[in-house]
Amino acid sequence: MRLIPILIVTLTLTACGGTVTRLSPGKELEAVNDFVAASQLVEVQRIRLYDQIKWLYVNDHFVVLPERRGHHLIEFRARCDELRERQWTAGMIDHRVSARHLYSDHDTIRGCVIGRIYELSDDQLEELRYLGDAPGEEVFMSSEE
Repeated sequence: MRLIPILIVTLTLTACGGTVTRLSPGKELEAVNDFVAASQLVEVQRIRLYDQIKWLYVNDHFVVLPERRGHHLIEFRARCDELRERQWTAGMIDHRVSARHLYSDHDTIRGCVIGRIYELSDDQLEELRYLGDAPGEEVFMSSEE
């Protein structure tokens, strides 16, 4: 008899947890591309690395690198499904021109070639973090290592 109320509460919580809507992958990519254009982000050819690379996942085409001296939006040349993978595979080997810098058009993250690197201010990072999200919905950027 006590099992029925527990089951009802569990099903209700599960149903409520599944109501978060997200932008479709095509809309997420379009939203970030529009953000880059509208914000007139400054493109740089390289950034200095101080620590091991950690990123915030935006979508399969973009990540944000939080660094000591600012944040950078990384755009890959092509879709990078490897960013969502938790297990390392041989195709995820990173290639670097320099151990202390990350270069666009040469280096890789999780085996995906970096196409462009943009500087981000703190305000732009916050705007990007909530891009495409309505109040109360899930933020589409998430931490990855």
